[in-house]
Amino acid sequence: MSRALKATAIRLTSASALAVTVLTAVGAAPASASTLTDGISATARAENGNGACAHGGYVGGPNQSSSCYGGTTTAHAWCADFAGWVWARNGVTGLSTLDDRAASFMDYGKKYGTISNTPHVGDAVVYNYNGSDYADHVALVTAVSGGTVTITGGNQGARPGHVSTNATSSYSVGSLPWGQRISGYVSPAGSNTPSLPNPASLPAGTLVKSPNGPDVKVIINGAGIPVAASDVTPDKYDLSKIVLVDDTAFRALPSAPASGTVVHDQAGGANRYVVIDGTALLIGAEDWTAAGYNDRADMGVPTAWLQNAAQRQLTTGIVVMDQTGKDPKRYVMVDGAALYISGSEWTADEYNTQTLMGVPGEWLKAAAKKVPSTGTVLMDQSGTDPSRYVMLNGAAVHISAAEWTANGYDKRSLMGVPGGWLASTVSAQVSNGTIVKDASGANATVYVMAGGVAVPLSYADFTGFGYDKRPLEGAPGEWLVSAAAKAAPADGTMLLSPDSNTVWQVVGGKKKAMTADQFGEGKLSFNDVVGVPTAFTAKFPTV
Repeated sequence: MSRALKATAIRLTSASALAVTVLTAVGAAPASASTLTDGISATARAENGNGACAHGGYVGGPNQSSSCYGGTTTAHAWCADFAGWVWARNGVTGLSTLDDRAASFMDYGKKYGTISNTPHVGDAVVYNYNGSDYADHVALVTAVSGGTVTITGGNQGARPGHVSTNATSSYSVGSLPWGQRISGYVSPAGSNTPSLPNPASLPAGTLVKSPNGPDVKVIINGAGIPVAASDVTPDKYDLSKIVLVDDTAFRALPSAPASGTVVHDQAGGANRYVVIDGTALLIGAEDWTAAGYNDRADMGVPTAWLQNAAQRQLTTGIVVMDQTGKDPKRYVMVDGAALYISGSEWTADEYNTQTLMGVPGEWLKAAAKKVPSTGTVLMDQSGTDPSRYVMLNGAAVHISAAEWTANGYDKRSLMGVPGGWLASTVSAQVSNGTIVKDASGANATVYVMAGGVAVPLSYADFTGFGYDKRPLEGAPGEWLVSAAAKAAPADGTMLLSPDSNTVWQVVGGKKKAMTADQFGEGKLSFNDVVGVPTAFTAKFPTV
């Protein structure tokens, strides 16, 4: 609503200068927040942006006419038609009192004793009422929060008018929030819609929806799983069997089944999953009986939801164990990786105070082989080591105090991890072939990691080895300087320079030529050879 509202306000009768009547509360108190009033709010807001001919025209009570003529043209000023339509959609009683006049809402309020000076969600708000048969405009209260009232109405804005929602702190009766005086608030007298069931109480597999929206969900272990349009045919959902349920309870349904629920694709397939914190973890064949999953109810869930849930990572900080008990260790999830918690850290770092989730053993083995992704910022959960680190292709790299803020690491989420795991990862090498540069930009040189050494590259080497096709990772500058100053790569590192086809292996700070029969299936792989400048390999004497 804006200054344009006054120019397009409803005028169903002609009148000269009109007196403004400020009404006081009459009769019964207005309806409080409820399923009815919440439904009115949701229905009204869902129409934002629509014109008079949405749904073929708005028409509410039996004595109201459509807001649209011939399916294409605004029939008349239609704010009362819109408000009546919203009330009708929510089963409000007594709508025969309403007609196409905004003032008919005051007639309704007088008849049922629901006129008030206080706005409530679901109320009709009437503007410039003359005390008998005329008002300029009517809209609906769709939110009340502190000192602000939100109002949604039809036939608002520039001609030909549309549905819009606006908020104001000038909501008292007699105030003029948008150039029109508020004359009073009219609450719905009640609902003739029968009480609807709580969806959480319905059997698994029941399709449910609210009367106030188009969304359909299927009940699975007390949760409401969204059913996508693409699920209906392959999952064989019968939309003729949808159960209408209470709107508030429908919207409050959890969006994922409780942790421990076993599910499968409703459309078919052999895979089974266990839901843990909204994520679907694949249950391997060895785990199905060993972990006792075969003794649980097996629920069919919508395909689209399952595909999405199977791609999620468990939330960082969740503590897990092998459900079979074959692996007695405990792990904490960090960025999709399961990090080992030592016995001393279990209580010292208070992991024992968190809920311990059993997960499939095969899934856990794979997760325990992972490390947090490059760029993840870490610290020792115990606080024994005050340093901060950033993950760089398999290794935790130290961040100096100066770089913590200068390089923006302080803006990233800081993950606490077990100290023992962190110490081993700090001593690990950044993966061979990782391309790095100073994250601060102070040093423009690009390096390739080879056996823990950061080897500087010329532009010719950078493109000649195809390193321009790999991700370029930013690294803390102080760490990079120390990595570039190392004397030689770790023993076993394989190098190749552009001056020959010889692959060299580093041994005790020297290099030795390798033969073709050392590579192949079950042997060494050429994928592990690092391309470096000729000058770098030339530094090392030949064995």
